[in-house]
Amino acid sequence: MLYGVSYYPEQKTKEELEQDLALIKESGINTVRMGEFAWSRMEPEEGHFAFGWLDDVVESLGQAGIRTIICTPTACPPAWLVTGHPEILYQDNRGVVRPFGGRRHYCYNNDFYREACARITQKIAEHYGKNPWVAGFQIDNEPAQEGTGRCTCPVCRKKFSRWLEQKYGTIENFNQRSGAVFWSQEYQSFDQITPPVNSIEPGAQNLINAFYENPLVRLDFERFSSDSQIEFQNSQTAVLRKYTGCPVTTNATGLATNSIDYYKSTEALDCYAFDYYPGLRNARVDSFPYAFARGVKEGAPFWVLEFMSGGGHRLSGSGRLQPNPGALKQAVIQAFAHGAQALLHFQYRTFPYGAEQLNYAIVDMDGIPRRRYYEMKETAELLKKLEPLSKAQFPSETAILLDYDSHWALRIKPVNDPLFTYLDYGQKLYRSLERIGINADVISCHASWESYKVLLLPAAFILDADTRGRLREYVRQGGILIATFLTGVKNEDNAGCTQPLPAGLTDVFGIQVEEVEPVFAENHTSFKLTLPCENGGRKDGEKREWTVPDGMWSELLSGTGKALGVYQEDYKKGCMVISEQQFGKGKACYVGTDMPDEAWQQFLLTVCAPACPAPEQVTAPDGVERVMRLLGGRKIFFLFNFTSAPRTISKCGGYRNYLTKKPAADEVVLERNDFLVLEELPQ
Repeated sequence: MLYGVSYYPEQKTKEELEQDLALIKESGINTVRMGEFAWSRMEPEEGHFAFGWLDDVVESLGQAGIRTIICTPTACPPAWLVTGHPEILYQDNRGVVRPFGGRRHYCYNNDFYREACARITQKIAEHYGKNPWVAGFQIDNEPAQEGTGRCTCPVCRKKFSRWLEQKYGTIENFNQRSGAVFWSQEYQSFDQITPPVNSIEPGAQNLINAFYENPLVRLDFERFSSDSQIEFQNSQTAVLRKYTGCPVTTNATGLATNSIDYYKSTEALDCYAFDYYPGLRNARVDSFPYAFARGVKEGAPFWVLEFMSGGGHRLSGSGRLQPNPGALKQAVIQAFAHGAQALLHFQYRTFPYGAEQLNYAIVDMDGIPRRRYYEMKETAELLKKLEPLSKAQFPSETAILLDYDSHWALRIKPVNDPLFTYLDYGQKLYRSLERIGINADVISCHASWESYKVLLLPAAFILDADTRGRLREYVRQGGILIATFLTGVKNEDNAGCTQPLPAGLTDVFGIQVEEVEPVFAENHTSFKLTLPCENGGRKDGEKREWTVPDGMWSELLSGTGKALGVYQEDYKKGCMVISEQQFGKGKACYVGTDMPDEAWQQFLLTVCAPACPAPEQVTAPDGVERVMRLLGGRKIFFLFNFTSAPRTISKCGGYRNYLTKKPAADEVVLERNDFLVLEELPQ
């Protein structure tokens, strides 16, 4: 595993550099990431390049066995470039041009800027492409961060019109598919279609409130913005490929905070990489981003290029708490357990100046090593011992399907904001599966998923005809499909489907949706959940029933499907809300409302158990995360105690502590912020 820190030698004095490099070499880490903010040092004047200052650091670290990830610095164009070519600047949804003085103030689509980026990228690639101390390259930095994914400058306006023309061919076709006759929004030419004013960047609705625009224009602008950023990224990728065989990637900023479809953006990259800043003080580190990362690019590893390091100030908002003793080590090993092949802390030493001054780091501004430094050092040693486990596989027969069109469409037209968000709901279902011991992959709706025994389809708001057909055939051939409310509501044109919902799949589920509404405090009610006896290891003839509160959204169902959930109150009394139906060789379940986590766990255990029963395994109590992998046919369990007190792990007999090689007792006590790796003993 690549393990290390981000470092910024261009910002250090000679004395600081000497001090830092000596301690970095002593820490045991093997990777340092540099360069993403250093364009003004790499190219101090147009056409004049200077890499000597960076060469010295790369060489010094390399001689100590530490490799470097080199970043292209294109997130921060220098003053000479901006003042000479102000047309490259980003323009927001209000028409406001972002000036020089921050970062990410450029337009992805500006041809001159792309040429300048290609030039600096080529010089970097020529200089470092064959350097033996270079482990890889990162393009740009956090694409679309700071709300710059959706530029509306004159260049973007023109390119958006051409993008639409290429997609739809004729303006008549666009008008028909978008329903542009509504509010007299019909166009005579594509040049009349401008980027939407009401962007869905976080907070944009607060700036321009209640400006209603055509839903297809808004969705297409999301798609266009994503494509534009991918083009920008890939223009640098193509340059790097000419000069290096090292891995090339970029660092995403999370699942839902920007305007890029990561499934598409990673196609031309060697791996998916992202930045992750979880709280490390009395809090569980959510593993859903890791599951998502494993599924972005099938068969490829994933990297975490910025990871939490410490507490203190932050770039904006309130500060961060310091990690508990042991929490930093625990979180790094957790990322390794979930398949990360690189993890770099942001950053090594705290900045004393700039917008990120006083920000968290491994070492404080004075450069003196303290608790976090020594914990990083210990973690580096542990990772060396655990490295053989990096080849272990993730056994999974269940997949959660996600899609960016549905994500964007549900942000354009929220159904119960802020209680429901699309990707958060996928995360909720993942957690329920995780808790009952079912390993789940998180993949694209457009990926290959026919080999999975169970598919979960959370709120697939937009479903195109091809995906509907694939889902139908999947169930017909024996698969188990679980879909939730808000499935099949719209087509790929972001237009509401005019046939009964879930559109095109009513026969598969054996139901149709009769009524829908959001669930608020004033209409909150409950239903009876009845789970069949033949599943989940229950005795023949036994039924299990719960009274369950609904949540977020409610859909009343009718049809031939077997009712597993029936409303008990109000006018909804007696109406079906959860159904199950055999279709072909398989089974389709439709869940028309949300449920508390415990009910979801019971439901999923019942439905999934016959197809993919959880193996007899080490048992973890609440608050302890369990990750199972397979190596050479033997089970490997990683266990992480995120609670504030010791927890007892049971059924450990037949395993040994991987690090100590000693057989484990049947019950093992795991301390706060500690972890345990158990290896199944040979039979």
